[in-house]
Amino acid sequence: MGKHSKKRSSIITKILLIPIIVILLVCIITAAYVAVTMDDWASFDPKKVENMEQTSFIYDYKDDVITGIHGPQNRVNVSLKNVPKHVQNAFIAVEDVRFYQHHGIDIKRIFGALIQDIKARAPVQGGSTITQQLVKLSHLSNKKTLDRKLQEVFLAHQLEQRYSKDQILEMYLNIVYFGNRAYGIESAARIYFGKSVSELSIAEGALLAGIPKNPSKYPPNINKEASFARKDLIIDLMVKNGFIDAKEGEKAKKEKLEFIEKKPVSYPHGYFLDMALREAAQKLNVKEEDLFHKGYRIYTTLDTNLQSFVEELYKNEELFPKSPASGDICESALVILDVPTGEIRCIMGGREYPEDARKVFNRTIQSRRQPGSTIKPLISYVPAIENFGYTPVTFINDEPVNYNGYTPSNFDGKFRGPITLRYSVAKSINIPAVKVLKDIGTQNGISIAERFGIPFEKEDLNNLSIALGGLSKGVTPMELARAYMVLADSGTYKDVTTIRRIEDSNGVPLYEYHPMKQQVISQETAFIMNDILHSTTEWGTASRLNSVKIPIAAKTGTSQLPKTERFANIKGTKDAWIAAYTPQYVITVWMGFDQTNNIHYLPSNAVGGKYPTIIAKEIFDHISKDTKAIWFKKPPKVVEVNLDKKSLEEYKTVALATSLTPKEFIVTEYFTQKQRQKRILAIGLLQKHRRILMLQ
Repeated sequence: MGKHSKKRSSIITKILLIPIIVILLVCIITAAYVAVTMDDWASFDPKKVENMEQTSFIYDYKDDVITGIHGPQNRVNVSLKNVPKHVQNAFIAVEDVRFYQHHGIDIKRIFGALIQDIKARAPVQGGSTITQQLVKLSHLSNKKTLDRKLQEVFLAHQLEQRYSKDQILEMYLNIVYFGNRAYGIESAARIYFGKSVSELSIAEGALLAGIPKNPSKYPPNINKEASFARKDLIIDLMVKNGFIDAKEGEKAKKEKLEFIEKKPVSYPHGYFLDMALREAAQKLNVKEEDLFHKGYRIYTTLDTNLQSFVEELYKNEELFPKSPASGDICESALVILDVPTGEIRCIMGGREYPEDARKVFNRTIQSRRQPGSTIKPLISYVPAIENFGYTPVTFINDEPVNYNGYTPSNFDGKFRGPITLRYSVAKSINIPAVKVLKDIGTQNGISIAERFGIPFEKEDLNNLSIALGGLSKGVTPMELARAYMVLADSGTYKDVTTIRRIEDSNGVPLYEYHPMKQQVISQETAFIMNDILHSTTEWGTASRLNSVKIPIAAKTGTSQLPKTERFANIKGTKDAWIAAYTPQYVITVWMGFDQTNNIHYLPSNAVGGKYPTIIAKEIFDHISKDTKAIWFKKPPKVVEVNLDKKSLEEYKTVALATSLTPKEFIVTEYFTQKQRQKRILAIGLLQKHRRILMLQ
């Protein structure tokens, strides 16, 4: 019996030794394999975690978010301190309950997770630690091979040596995928609940914690029943492991969760965003594509309320004329600038931005058109006042002229004889503008207009038709708005921008806009011209603006159809413009067809003083609801002079008003001090001469 017992004991011992020997052999083989292949494994690279794709955000001029832009991964990094403790614990409870006790690998966790899965008859807990999951997501493939698993263990150990537990948890929460293109806990909170992670409840955090196990199954919009069941399991795990008490757990299970509807990827205010992204890439010297996954914070100049108002306005087809031949509605472009800063508040590169499109044709910066009469102040009258002694009451003879075969005509075909410069501008009479440019010289006119940012070609140098907008290259709506901003900002030129500042994902400033101003004409000339252009809105071609409760200066413009055989029997116009402004805003509006031909042209009544002015009026009415009526401050070197209105209109002479002049016959005009001295001397001599003649 003893021998038989010893024999059985020997057999049992041998049987027990077999698995031990197998395990030892596996360990030896594994150690040998590791020794051979370890040099080929990559070390942990922090950049693969720190440089994960992040969603960039675009803000308006009030620092409110316009939209987020991203590539395939919609991720918003968040600091662990902004993640509520109960949200952190939800992930720890379900993914790695001994996270703060182990050193990257948890053998007990592996066997414990297996037992939990068997009991639940479902995959409740994972076997890998949070540390292992982080290195797998950032460094390794999903292939289930011995080599990958060993590398996972190796890298997890490195990760634990390099970072604290809180840092590892933060990285994990920012990298893990939650379905519906949501990468990271912050993006998931926004996509599913429309709030930041810092606002999540226990139930909301538990639901999100359940998604990474299977992002194609557990999102609530895919399988609400499975999602809620897993949420309740996680809440039970939080109770079991002491993260919350049983009462809190029951309350969390009963909490009614409200989800936001999944909206399609939006690209609001497309014309503006296209410009802003292009400019941001230039300022940062990066590719535009980089803006979509580097987590930038791009603070723009956009007034979203104003932009939305204008976009709705542009949906009203009645505000845009149709071609008499085809019945097609014309196109339009619009720019609104903030005068003090040069910031672009609103743009419309066309009547509408096509859906599901990007980088479409933007007429505000890509379409060059002849500006019509909007160019007159910039090329004829401003230079004449600035350098050649012209005043608002300088008389110009509106009469037929012929300059080496060039015979300009007025829009209405009439001739008015001597009229003041103010009247010429306000009523947009053509011949006086050409005569003034002829008098001062085209080169002098171009020299001033170029300071305003208006481009010219060699062919324009000796071409008097440029006084009426006949530029060979034309101007864009943005260039015209920028030019009129010079007048609105007391004669100073500055460039325009869509960007105020740019920060990285951590809020570190990368770029900030500072307007560089340059005085290109005197303050005195700018003020006098502004006052003249105010007459345009009071009784001139832009009088539709007279009903707006704030004072406005403006210049309208209309370009005619080409005088060619193709348009010989067609009555219509080509382009219609307005440039209107206050000390705060400049608005330019253009209307026309991209390709003007015998079936696409504006009707003859589609002049700058009609449709574009109506658009400008609607916008200024909207702006003036919250804007105080302010006007341009008179410079110290500009003086007011009271003149006799009857002498101006009936006798075509400039005479000072006296104490006997009735109030209704007194008109106030502005002069520079130098102009005033010369003018008063001349007026005094004229009035003295008249008295002598009367006595005789």
